[in-house]
Amino acid sequence: MYDAHSLSGIIKKIGSDLPRRVEYLKKEPILTIGYMTFLDMNTPTRYQTVRVEESRNSKLVGILLAHPKSAISKSEIVSHLNYFHHRSGEAIDFFCVGYGSYWPENHYPDQDSTARIDGVDWFFSEKAFADVIHEIESESKWQYSGEAELLIISARRQKDGNTSMDYSSAIVCNLEAMQKDQAFTSVRSFFEDIFRFAKKSSCSDEAWGLSDQQGLRVGQSAIKDAVLSLLPKNLRDSYKKAEYFAVRNIA
Repeated sequence: MYDAHSLSGIIKKIGSDLPRRVEYLKKEPILTIGYMTFLDMNTPTRYQTVRVEESRNSKLVGILLAHPKSAISKSEIVSHLNYFHHRSGEAIDFFCVGYGSYWPENHYPDQDSTARIDGVDWFFSEKAFADVIHEIESESKWQYSGEAELLIISARRQKDGNTSMDYSSAIVCNLEAMQKDQAFTSVRSFFEDIFRFAKKSSCSDEAWGLSDQQGLRVGQSAIKDAVLSLLPKNLRDSYKKAEYFAVRNIA
C-alpha cells in the first residue's frame, strides 16, 4: 500500500520501481547430445525445472478510492490497510487515493490521522482525494461513481525513461455494488484473491500479459479473464452488463 495524494506522485513511485527483477520457475525440455528429446517421437519428452530471472518494465497497479467515512471503508478497508500493505508485497502496488504519510502539520488544512501502517501515522485529506480524482478524470474517460472503487491499471516505463499508465483497458471495480450483489464475501477476501493471483502470476507465468517481449496490449484479455476468475461463476457471463465490474477503454 502506498499513499496517493497526487497523480504525479503515483507515477513517480511506479517509475522508481521499474525496471524490476522477477524470478520464477520454468519447465524446459532436457537437452541430449545432438538433439532435443522431444524430436524423438518414440521417446517421452523429459523436462527439467529451471529458475529464470527477468527484467521487466511493466507492472500492475491498483488505484483504490475508499473514503474513510463510507461504511464499506470503515468496516472493510481502513482498519486493514496495514495488513494489505504487507500482504500485497511486490506483486502489485495499491495506491490509496487521498491518503499519505509524513505530512508536515497543516500540509492539507483538512488532513486527519486515519490509520497506522508499519508504525507510521497515515493521514487522509478530502482535498487530496478530490484532487487525484480530478487528475484521473482529466486524462481519461473514467468518471468517479462517488462510491468505493478499485481501478486495476497496467503501468509501463517507456524507452525514454518516462512512466505512464495504460487507461485503454482498465479494470473498474465498484466495490460497494459488488458487495451488494454478493460478488464476494468481503472486500478483504477479494483483495486477498488479487494479491495471491498477482504473486503467483508474476512468479510462474505471464497470465497478466505484462511480458516486455509481448507488450501490454497482448495481455489485456488475460488480465480481464484473470480477474473475472475471482468472481462467482454466475456473475462472470454478465460482467459486461454489470455496473460494478467492467474492463473499459477509459483512455
